[in-house]
Amino acid sequence: MRVPLFAFLVLFLVRSLVGAVEKPFNFNETPGRLPKEVVPTEYAIRIVPNVDNFTFAGSETVKLNVRSPVYQLVLNALELKIEAASVDGKELPLSAIKTDNEKELLTLTLPSELAAGDHAPVSLRFTGKINQQGQGLFYMRYQEQGSGARKVMLGTQFEATDARRFFPCWDEPAFRARFQLTVVVPENWLAVSNMPIEIERKIAGGKEVGFAPTPPMSSYLNVFVAGELDVIESQVGPTQIRV
Repeated sequence: MRVPLFAFLVLFLVRSLVGAVEKPFNFNETPGRLPKEVVPTEYAIRIVPNVDNFTFAGSETVKLNVRSPVYQLVLNALELKIEAASVDGKELPLSAIKTDNEKELLTLTLPSELAAGDHAPVSLRFTGKINQQGQGLFYMRYQEQGSGARKVMLGTQFEATDARRFFPCWDEPAFRARFQLTVVVPENWLAVSNMPIEIERKIAGGKEVGFAPTPPMSSYLNVFVAGELDVIESQVGPTQIRV
């Protein structure tokens, strides 16, 4: 028997709906610790969880809007190992990649200045851990009714500052961007995120699921849930509802 999806998702969906109706804000006046010379506009993220050893591998490309000239990119990352980074297609040496777990920061030192008005993309490869503490990407064990089999499911908890445990990002509410998530999961799993599935295809060892891009939003509003889940679908006018 699969786990009902509704109970697991209600809290995440409510948070997403609340975020969608937030009042307009002034970016420059919104407090935060990150420099505001560079603003992310779009993230394309790919995550491959490994539930055998509770780790995950990830990659992302982030489109930027450079508001003022910079020689460094400063964003958030926590308990992630950054394996490679490139800016505008040019790979950075490992010496230019600095992580500070105490300050929860990732600093990329650039070979040359990014000028105001530049939209150079930054690409990162990284790995992380799937935890049991309900921070970032976490797992839960449960016993299947009937068979008694032990199962695992995955979920995320990013509020208020734990998206940085899942992928490097500008993890403050003022930095709003579009997020396009792709995940690789076992073939018999159901994967759910903020947006509808755009593409699903079988690959070696499982399936790849790609979700549509979100509207511009803060990083903590992202959601990812996966496991042997049940889903109920309905249609209300043009809107498809899945719980």
